[in-house]
Amino acid sequence: SFTVTSEAHLFELKGCGLRLRVPEGALPPDVTETKLHVQASLSGQYCLPKASELASAVYWLSAPVKFLRPVTVEIQHNAAFEDPSSKLCFTICRSPEGGQPHTFEKLEGGVFIPNSCNGSISLSGFSGLAIVMPKGGPQHFLSQLWYAKKSERDFSAYYVITKDLAAMKSAVQACYSDEASQGHCERIGFEGEQIMVDVPMEGIKAGKWKITPVYSPVIHLEDAKACSSERLPVCELAIHWEGKYPIYMPPRFTHAINLLGAKGAGAVVLDIKKSAFDEYLFKLFYSVLDDNNCDVHCAIAEYTFQLERKFIEELGAIEGPEMRFIFESSTVSIEIPAAVSGWRIIQPTPKLQISREQAEIRSHHQFRVIKDTNSQEPLSMDVHLKGARPHNNTIRVFLDPSVWGAQKSSAVRIQPQKEEKLQYFLSGAVGTSAERQTELSSIKSTTEKLIGMMEKRDTKLSE
Repeated sequence: SFTVTSEAHLFELKGCGLRLRVPEGALPPDVTETKLHVQASLSGQYCLPKASELASAVYWLSAPVKFLRPVTVEIQHNAAFEDPSSKLCFTICRSPEGGQPHTFEKLEGGVFIPNSCNGSISLSGFSGLAIVMPKGGPQHFLSQLWYAKKSERDFSAYYVITKDLAAMKSAVQACYSDEASQGHCERIGFEGEQIMVDVPMEGIKAGKWKITPVYSPVIHLEDAKACSSERLPVCELAIHWEGKYPIYMPPRFTHAINLLGAKGAGAVVLDIKKSAFDEYLFKLFYSVLDDNNCDVHCAIAEYTFQLERKFIEELGAIEGPEMRFIFESSTVSIEIPAAVSGWRIIQPTPKLQISREQAEIRSHHQFRVIKDTNSQEPLSMDVHLKGARPHNNTIRVFLDPSVWGAQKSSAVRIQPQKEEKLQYFLSGAVGTSAERQTELSSIKSTTEKLIGMMEKRDTKLSE
């Protein structure tokens, strides 16, 4: 909703293809301000003028007062006529409170400029408003590619075709943006009644990639016209890496797919950047120095065994909490509080930037926590990872000095953000338990060859 006063206003509903120009003095003299409510609808049961179809979203506008001066409404359409003024017209539904289907009638007037996808009209009162075109007329459509990672070897590519409308583009983004990243996006048209997504298997490097349509690779014209945010016309492609080791798949996979029956579009290139989907491990390790001092290692790497080998086997540290994340940009920041009651924190910088390249060859940030003299305050602090998905990546650490014994061992209780109560007792007994040794032996035996390969790659990357 928008707040309207006696002054002139220009309102824009971002992502919905709507603009409103309210002139000065549009409100009655006894009204200082009012609310103008707007809602965009992409589908519904409509009774349109004979032999016509929608060329825009339907915008439902309402206000508790009648405007004294006309309000100019500008909305987006996807019609592809050279002379739109002779083909398009505005329609209005004056009684939206009635049951469906909603009946629309033509409005006189309206301005449609050639080579523009917008139409405008001035109204003093309004309700449901839309632009219609002759049934079967040419329309602009928008094709979008979205990529999502399913596992270490599997990706999905979603090829979506909708009307070329800002409201529809926003609906697609809302559907995929939480779990996928956007790739190719362009305006196309239908040559006939359908578009087929053709995936030639020739030319795939080393034959280690396999691409398979999950269901029919055909998108029909009527589905693209009638699509809504609940039911998108999409072709899903399953992309699988068949190489022996997923960690050695190419950092970038590109392959051209053909759109058969599409107007104004050639081949579309699948372009998957491995680094954009890679999950990295953010993990804490603890080195207990004495009754009052403990070093905390904040480590980032691609795989768990890389960190366990370095911190557990080489440094004798004890495992802390961990979480998986994806780089939102080229770097992430590890942020640690500058001070905590009853404790001193010594670190090189309060904020450390780690790039994706550094994470691939293992990177860590170390700081020391020191208990103040005679303090029995537990250490309760949050370590934040900024610039990563999912957002608000936080590890909460709780160190209780009351359980630190004379043998320079310590009990550390770690409470992650989700309040899962896990306990880790930092002592030599736990660190050398038979169960832990069995686990480490299993890791060593199954990853010995991989470790050697990783070290060779690390050397090349560091050079």
